[in-house]
Amino acid sequence: MQGKRPSCIPNETCYTETHVLWITKKNKKHSNETRCRTCKNQISFFFCHYHLLHLPKKRNILQQFNHYFFINAMDFFNFSCYSPPMQGIYLDNASTSWPKAPLVAQEVSSFINECGCNIARGGYERAYEAAAKVDACRAQLAELFTCSKPRNVAFTMNVTQALNTLIVGLFTKDDHILVSGMEHNAVMRPLFQHHIPYSVIPCDIQGRLQLSAIESLIQHNTKAILLTQASNVCGTILPIAEVAQICKSKGLLCLVDSAQGSPYESLSMDTMGLDAIAFTGHKGLLGPQGIGGLILNDALSHTIRPLVAGGTGSISHEFAMPSFMPDHLEAGTQNLPGIIGLSSGLQYHLAHADEIQAHEKRLTEHLLEYFLSDNRIKVIGLASAEGRTPVISVDFTSYDNAQVAFQLQTLAGIETRVGLHCAPLAHKTLQTFPRGTVRFSMGYANTNDEIDTTIDACKEALHQLGELS
Repeated sequence: MQGKRPSCIPNETCYTETHVLWITKKNKKHSNETRCRTCKNQISFFFCHYHLLHLPKKRNILQQFNHYFFINAMDFFNFSCYSPPMQGIYLDNASTSWPKAPLVAQEVSSFINECGCNIARGGYERAYEAAAKVDACRAQLAELFTCSKPRNVAFTMNVTQALNTLIVGLFTKDDHILVSGMEHNAVMRPLFQHHIPYSVIPCDIQGRLQLSAIESLIQHNTKAILLTQASNVCGTILPIAEVAQICKSKGLLCLVDSAQGSPYESLSMDTMGLDAIAFTGHKGLLGPQGIGGLILNDALSHTIRPLVAGGTGSISHEFAMPSFMPDHLEAGTQNLPGIIGLSSGLQYHLAHADEIQAHEKRLTEHLLEYFLSDNRIKVIGLASAEGRTPVISVDFTSYDNAQVAFQLQTLAGIETRVGLHCAPLAHKTLQTFPRGTVRFSMGYANTNDEIDTTIDACKEALHQLGELS
């Protein structure tokens, strides 16, 4: 379809993130049935799937063409020269873990089919049993994060909602907070949306937080430091314990987004003196999507304003939300199947934590060793598995990263994430904006053979792309 540039795509956007491709026709004599200019395969447009992925990044590049045509990336699958990928190698665990812990699906299904009732509403045995299972999950989370009061664990639908609850419930436009240079949009967008002033604590090009810069950024109205436990882009782990000490000495709240850091790096509410931890259930904790939450200390549990108000099954004669936890932050029916699934994931993790961590570290070291040895690949972040989660971002410097990611899926079914990873601030810190990176994130179910296959596929993809360029 011929048309002008879609208004939904910003001028400077990274098209590998939006999955929108642009192709051109120089004049009207060309028919839709033609051959790839490079490999001559019969296709519907000018380029086969190897060559359609070189995406222009700037408007001034687009302006050199007379007409623009755009297609969705899924249309690649209609090309006659496309061959379906083989069975996948899932290396996108930083987006969501897969497969989930062994009994998660069974426990979710069992709850829906055999219990299925609500909690804090019905006065019957099944409702009490369901409530006991939810409280058991709170206790598991309290154990994992070393929180002495499980009732201060409140569930949300994900870590993004938990972070929104913190930001909207604690701060106003008259306050000021500090964030790190590695933050995800789950932090940056709520701050922007609600006009809450902030300053960025700088990180170096490897993602390491510059602790020495914090004191000079503190203002008279600074209330907190809110930072990620680990980068979702490059895996660098931030020094939470040291930041917590600074917060204590300066009278600031210390709030942590644990989505990418837990359970790879320990995080303790009581030992570290943290005020709040926002967590998600569907990544390292191996639970299902749609469940996350907050863990608060006593002081914060009494001062935070609920993001959502509604029925709780308690204090129903009043319009005000209950003042006690967890009801204070848990309005409406909760995602009980998700909580039950998370409990199963936590049980598996708590039983196998050391084994899982050692396994994922070995896989990370293996893949990282190859990336560091190939001068066609630039590793983003630390050059070691120490101080990082099982996440590696790389830049295939001579090629479009989306093109390489597509080749990896085509050659070996390797599933990665390419683009800006919902973290433009982090990419600016790492000097990979707006180009983005290809992210490989390992999980407990990956094998050494899969990493070997990934390495071989990278070599073959770069060889093929080198021949075609």
